[in-house]
Amino acid sequence: MGDEKKVKDIMVPIEEYHTIDQNAELRVAMNIVKKDNDDLKAGKISSFHKTLFVTGENGKIVGKLSMHDFVQGLIPEQAKAPELSRAYYSVLSSRAMEVEEEIRDFQQRFEWLHHGFLELVKQAAGKKVRDVMSPVHPVLKEEDSINHAIYAMFKEKIRRPLVIRNGQIVGVVDSIHIFNEFIELVGFE
Repeated sequence: MGDEKKVKDIMVPIEEYHTIDQNAELRVAMNIVKKDNDDLKAGKISSFHKTLFVTGENGKIVGKLSMHDFVQGLIPEQAKAPELSRAYYSVLSSRAMEVEEEIRDFQQRFEWLHHGFLELVKQAAGKKVRDVMSPVHPVLKEEDSINHAIYAMFKEKIRRPLVIRNGQIVGVVDSIHIFNEFIELVGFE
């Protein structure tokens, strides 16, 4: 039990990840990932992190951009407006003008579904990173157990919890790191 690995033993140092300023356009972040992907295909690198960490004015990490964030960033803002419930529509006046206006608004919000993917990408590329990123909340310390990391990941629904030392972010734990430890120990009694 005394020789159990800690979070510090399985984490990836934060320096291995790319960072990007929160005020950069999403196209800059896309180009970082594209370059790494091209380098991977060319055999220049054997792997890369598809998550970028976002820095604020003081250079500290304030968010992250994962593949999920990139894809979610493709959705136009007007389509993210809350849906109106069926109950709302049932109490609408039967006057045609009100209904027509509601239908027109709904059609405008989802017009993007009828456009090509290239058009969607072009529109998203100009968004600011800060508008697409997910916030980060360091939840692990270097000396935490792997069990604690598992708990944090699933209880808090954090895919890549950040690791801190003396208040500074020093690493990232991912489920693949935990899985690698798991397969190493399979059959151990």
